[in-house]
Amino acid sequence: MPNELQKAQAQHQAGEYKRAVETLWRVTFVGEDGESEARQVIALAAQLKDVTQGAARRDCEEHIARAQHFLELAGDPDARARREELERRRREEPALLAREARAAGLTWLEIRRAEDIVAAEMHAALAGDPPAGSVPRPGMIDAVEAEGWRLEHVAAMFRPTKVQTSVLRGADLLGGDVVDGEEMYLYLFRRVDGASG
Repeated sequence: MPNELQKAQAQHQAGEYKRAVETLWRVTFVGEDGESEARQVIALAAQLKDVTQGAARRDCEEHIARAQHFLELAGDPDARARREELERRRREEPALLAREARAAGLTWLEIRRAEDIVAAEMHAALAGDPPAGSVPRPGMIDAVEAEGWRLEHVAAMFRPTKVQTSVLRGADLLGGDVVDGEEMYLYLFRRVDGASG
């Protein structure tokens, strides 16, 4: 299955320039190939910039800028370490992420977790014998809502990571049986002050 960068390259070759520009937004430079992907995005966005105009051309400039920014951080180990530490803190402290999103003027906030945090927090609270008079620690949803957000939607997604296919020709077209996968829980929050955007 082609990744998003390969899909954008194929769309460019097919003359679907606007679609290729849109697809590039889904290239995230995550993983060991991040630097290589960033360089390829710069090259492809430069080619797309030459054949597009208006909003698509501005998007190409943004793709180039974000890829260059990533490469600058990748070349500076201290900057990379700071970014990784900030990302770790945002994952572990959702209230920090909520504060930063609000300060940035965002009106929607998405938090993803590999487990159902409502069930996990409930089981953790009920598992022990809390001391009399103690107040349970606020959970993730309460911490984010205390920063001025309201939970709007929760979704659970399953993504197969391993599929067993037939040895018959064309098995990739026929699909297969899911052998393994991962669940992801998405929590979507909206700012309480009613702003939209």
